[in-house]
Amino acid sequence: MSTRYIVHTQHPQTMVQERKVFEADSGEAARGMAQAIGLEVLAVEIDAGSVAPATPEPAGDPLGGGDTGAFEDPRDKPEREDWQGSPSQWTNFWWYVLCVFVIPIPWAVWKLAVTATTDYAVTTQRLTLRKGVFNRTLEEIELYRIKDTTLTKSFWQRILGLGSVVVESSDASMPRLVIPWVKDAEDVRQTIRQNVEAVRRARGVRELDVN
Repeated sequence: MSTRYIVHTQHPQTMVQERKVFEADSGEAARGMAQAIGLEVLAVEIDAGSVAPATPEPAGDPLGGGDTGAFEDPRDKPEREDWQGSPSQWTNFWWYVLCVFVIPIPWAVWKLAVTATTDYAVTTQRLTLRKGVFNRTLEEIELYRIKDTTLTKSFWQRILGLGSVVVESSDASMPRLVIPWVKDAEDVRQTIRQNVEAVRRARGVRELDVN
């Protein structure tokens, strides 16, 4: 007998989130139906009104798999990279101008290399920063620790189609991270927000500030 499942989806182009109802034999079958029509599935839950009350199951991990009605934990899936990028070389514009009149050209070349080897990435579990021309350093923020994001666009950034995303977190080692001068900054911020929400719902995490 088929069961009604509520599938939380997101359109891959418009990034619009919707809830759709499918009748299927299992949660995986409902997921497959949504994916078959080109939708990205965020979570699957049983429509409580479509099934009779069942005998309570033994207490278990609330983040475990199965059709429990909770959001699926992204940790149960392979980590997926949703965005990766580096700052634009426009961040070094004034360094390049100064190298013509004041500073040696090798310094401008160094700034170019530093920017080119600085990489940011947003996955389904974390926000990462890799940097270093010769010695590489990896820093990361778990998504559930992110408290807020801000999009900023200066006059010149708007002209160039660029922007900066500021991330505030409860991570003691990196409470503030700026992703500067990147293309499609609005989409980058939205990707971070959506992934943070998915992780928090799955973990049942709520941010609590204690002064």
